Amino acid sequence: MYVAIAIVWTWPLALGLARDVPGGFGDPLLNSWILAWDATHAGRGWWNANIFYPQSLALAYSEHLAPQALAIAPVYALTKNPILCYNLTLLSTFVLSGLGMYLLARELTGRHEAALVAGLAFAFAPYRVGALPHVQVLSSQWMPFALFGFRRYFETGRVRALAGGTAAWTLQNLSSGYYLLFFSPVVALYLAWEIATRRGIVTSRTMWSIAAACAAATLVMLPFALPYAELRGAGFGPRAVADVQRYAADVYAYFTADPKSLVWGSLARAFVKQEGALFPGLTVTVLAGIAIARGAGARGLQPSDRREPNRLALQAAFFASVAALIVLLAGWSVRLPFVKITSVARTSFAVAAFGALLLIASREARSWFRSPVAIFTIVTLFAMLMSFGPEIQARGRHVATSVAYTFFYEYVPGADGLRVPARFGMIVALGLATLAAFAIRGRRGAWIAGLLIVLESLAIPLPLNENDTTYARSHLAPLPDRVSPDDFDALHRFVATLPPSTVLVELPLGEPAFDVRYMFYSTRHWKRLVNGYSGGAPEAYGRLDQLLQDVRSRPEPAWQAMIATGATYAIVHEGFYSGDQGHIVSTWLQAHGAREASSFGSDRVLVLRSADAR
Repeated sequence: MYVAIAIVWTWPLALGLARDVPGGFGDPLLNSWILAWDATHAGRGWWNANIFYPQSLALAYSEHLAPQALAIAPVYALTKNPILCYNLTLLSTFVLSGLGMYLLARELTGRHEAALVAGLAFAFAPYRVGALPHVQVLSSQWMPFALFGFRRYFETGRVRALAGGTAAWTLQNLSSGYYLLFFSPVVALYLAWEIATRRGIVTSRTMWSIAAACAAATLVMLPFALPYAELRGAGFGPRAVADVQRYAADVYAYFTADPKSLVWGSLARAFVKQEGALFPGLTVTVLAGIAIARGAGARGLQPSDRREPNRLALQAAFFASVAALIVLLAGWSVRLPFVKITSVARTSFAVAAFGALLLIASREARSWFRSPVAIFTIVTLFAMLMSFGPEIQARGRHVATSVAYTFFYEYVPGADGLRVPARFGMIVALGLATLAAFAIRGRRGAWIAGLLIVLESLAIPLPLNENDTTYARSHLAPLPDRVSPDDFDALHRFVATLPPSTVLVELPLGEPAFDVRYMFYSTRHWKRLVNGYSGGAPEAYGRLDQLLQDVRSRPEPAWQAMIATGATYAIVHEGFYSGDQGHIVSTWLQAHGAREASSFGSDRVLVLRSADAR
């Protein structure tokens, strides 16, 4: 079922799995290149990818995608088609997310139909529409598998379940650097909740086993983290707080849908900003609300004791403070005849204090806390709070400083290198999907809820091969609106025959739309490239880009910058320039001693003067 819906949900991608690119030609081509590199260069030298020469550790400028590449390696070995491998990876994230959530929800609720709905809610969460260009963001499928394994371990005590949960957690950590840092606190919260609610059952053996599992996950992850730490030492500094806030969620992001959404795209437009479409869907939100309200699925729930002292007063104070907090987060203030509430921080403290007192004083509250509904409510709220970034904003206006994310940014190693707090939205989807399972009663309700969830998330037809030809430089011609590994076939077959020591520079250089295509085409020959496009870039590349824009007015500095890269061959794509600019660039190179090695239509391969004649 999940496979069939994934094909419909991404339609018409299935008609062109080997040739069509979902969305635009930016990050999907980058990730296609990463998958191809991983599938063919495992082992020594893997981190030193063939871009941004002579810089080292170029693979670490973005996500390494090692687990994804491991999965598609046999397909790549048979087809050598990066687009096919990318599309299969993308589709697999939907199917595995559905399956993992199905297993987790069935374990938690014991109900098959509720688990199917939860799987649909997570696999086809509306957040995925905006995340389609980023396969690493879509690769959240191991989250429910990890929680499923840990849950099974606490239920059965079997080490095999703990090993499975740890393996899934490790795969999630390696699939996305964002989820390494975003999902690991969720794992810690979940494990702490399981231990806290099973007092008398959890033994020292259990604690040592969990510690060993965490240590194993850390040891596996460490070699993959070290190159990123090394880049930090080489000058890749932390993201500026202002830059992080730019890609954080506004409070009203949860009332704003992606414009491509068929149902909500034109209706839910509360506040439009970059990375600001986090509307989770009406059906899953209502189901989660029902589950929270009635504490569905709690095992061993005890009836309320009406004689508990001050319970009703505490409940009233708690819910009043929650209501006040919601009003403040929406950007308003609370003004009553005898009180004025404007501080989010103080109101949050009141919520926490009254909540703690309620847990101490009320059996019913403690019983609710022991149910899985409680921990997934906490996870959902935690992820929402973290998605707001360092500063909570409502419609772009300051509401409060987020102490939680500020602590995360300042004290968690690597967190200050992440740019998009809004990607916590996928963990919000995880929490809501799990909660939704507890609200499902009966097969008919499950079918209705599942249908509504899928309909709300649809964005068909999926945009394919979007070709943005708005370039920063005016002298460039529009690139073709199709990309294939077979493009420029004769040129790339010739490049593949060049010596192994070859270093290519392809011109025009510096415009991302062009550089990412050069990278993609390099899968045909894997020669080292001066060009590059990734999540980051060395400062030297920016300087080279600027100097190469001045070949007319400053030909000598441009030439010296070219030679300093160590390039041995230059490919001038004269057809990629407008007017006669391409011919001018070729003439400039030849005036400095470059000689033509071959030509293929408007593409000229030039041996640079400093080239290795061998």
